[in-house]
Amino acid sequence: MSVGDGRVGLAAEWDGATFGFWQGYTLAWSPGEGRAPTRLDLQTRDVAEAAVFYGEVLGWITEEDIDIDYRDDHVLVKLRGRVIPSLRGGGVQTSPLAHQRPRWMVNFAVDDVERAISASMSAGASRPRPSPTTWTAEGFSRTLQDPDGGLFTLNHKES
Repeated sequence: MSVGDGRVGLAAEWDGATFGFWQGYTLAWSPGEGRAPTRLDLQTRDVAEAAVFYGEVLGWITEEDIDIDYRDDHVLVKLRGRVIPSLRGGGVQTSPLAHQRPRWMVNFAVDDVERAISASMSAGASRPRPSPTTWTAEGFSRTLQDPDGGLFTLNHKES
């Protein structure tokens, strides 16, 4: 469908994770720099099937700058050494909880996770129940839900 000076397409893959395409002018940005997302994560039931599907659809397999690191139940897609999307297992297709179903999630790195949580909540975000929290060596990350139901994660920015 046409939107402004470009075209957009939205789709859902076999597992139920939704994704979109954009053709047209985009702002220049690099993952993890400034306010851009640090990476995208896919939670799915079948990581190998997802890697093949998205590799073909998005051209990862033929792109020279892209390196695909296959692990047991995890695939890292790297552009010039930096992880851009990460595909992980664990999605439960029939779960009533949005953060457990197969889905793409946007990750943002912030200096102060607690402050970013507070600002997000003030802007209308909520915590999905149960609210997943992940602890890392640098601190923790928190999954939140925007007012339209989209999930995103706030992670401590690495120095």
